[in-house]
Amino acid sequence: MVNIESLYDALAASVDAESGGRRLATRAEELCKAQDPVSPETTSEELRLKFAESDAISTIAVVENGLPVGLVNRNIFMEQYARPYARDLFGRKSCIAFMDKTPLVVDSHTPIETLVRAAVDSGGKVLTDGYIVTKDGAYLGIGKGYDLMRAMSDIEAEKTRQLMASINYASLIQRSHLVESDDVLQNHVGDHGLMWMPRDVVGGDAYFFRKVTDGTFGCVFDCTGHGVPGAFMTLIVMSFLEQQIHSEHSGIQPGEIIGRLNTYLKKVLRQDDRGSSDAANADKISNDGLDAAMFVLSDDHATMRFASAKLSMLLVRAGAPEVEVIEGERIPVGYADTPTSTVWPTQQVELGRDCLVVIPTDGVVDQIGETRRIAHGKKRIVQFLEQHTGLSATQVIPAFEQAFTQWQGAQKRRDDVTLLAFRTRKSLQAAMPAIHRVA
Repeated sequence: MVNIESLYDALAASVDAESGGRRLATRAEELCKAQDPVSPETTSEELRLKFAESDAISTIAVVENGLPVGLVNRNIFMEQYARPYARDLFGRKSCIAFMDKTPLVVDSHTPIETLVRAAVDSGGKVLTDGYIVTKDGAYLGIGKGYDLMRAMSDIEAEKTRQLMASINYASLIQRSHLVESDDVLQNHVGDHGLMWMPRDVVGGDAYFFRKVTDGTFGCVFDCTGHGVPGAFMTLIVMSFLEQQIHSEHSGIQPGEIIGRLNTYLKKVLRQDDRGSSDAANADKISNDGLDAAMFVLSDDHATMRFASAKLSMLLVRAGAPEVEVIEGERIPVGYADTPTSTVWPTQQVELGRDCLVVIPTDGVVDQIGETRRIAHGKKRIVQFLEQHTGLSATQVIPAFEQAFTQWQGAQKRRDDVTLLAFRTRKSLQAAMPAIHRVA
């Protein structure tokens, strides 16, 4: 459980770089200004003279026997006291006639956030009148609404800074898990490109590549959500895939891996017993999962063992007039509604030489475009590929990214975006000796 006092002490020790080096105020006492009050016996004329002493005095507290009883606003007092006959009627009488009898009164240890909520509940008069600060019930001083708003702004800015620092560090952790995959893509896949753009600093899209005995294992996946929750899911999935690859070096069947991942997620996230949970705990049970495309690319790039949960694979074969679309199974992985017994079949896909392979996530397909305000769709990816058949996989990605950005325009990014592209070798025979040595 978070210790509120420790949290405020930590915030107080931080300095907002944009605040000119001033220390963050976290409690009411730090915004309190010592100011002499008046008593209920003070006459209205005496109060007028007190206001006249300094234009900086906007409110004056009325205190009796050390306890605050009210607050007088300078502008309201002056306006009413300046009315005809007001001096004659009220000049020698107690100033409490002009007093707000229900000002906001807070203890000196009140956290700023609590003080702000109380100020809002007061209807906004704190912004003009300020508030009274007490210590052990006795009058201590007055706080101004402007100082309160500035202090709250400083706290929120510091919280945001700390949050972004944590998320940026989380991004380093997530990206560190992708380094080996980048190396495998470079050294064993060759001509490839990857558009990986988390909607936020971290995201729920990721990829995983490892060299195995009979080829290269690859996975592109899209976890529930985006941001920090999505990133947590990617780390769980990558950890699972790492264990699977280490325990099964050859003859990997991607469909079986997806099935095991489904069982694993349902168990780890306790989504296998959703039906037995009572209504009281329903909001504590997750319903998370992912879409995934997994494959093993043979060393000679001629074939691929492929399985998919919802993600499609697009093939641009050498000399073929049309793009071939291989659809994934329509059942996602790991969700509470996905049966543990679900089977994702492994397909044997013949690729051949100089075949461009493209796998996009839903972030590409579902993105709304600025002009027509409709989803990008898979059809536009196909049209793009048909218009750029001569490009290498390395060239395809920046070209598609430019087209995709133009399509999006000023529309907000809806999801994390990933698109993998790689091209098989132009001469399959040239790779055969190397394959023989590996075997």
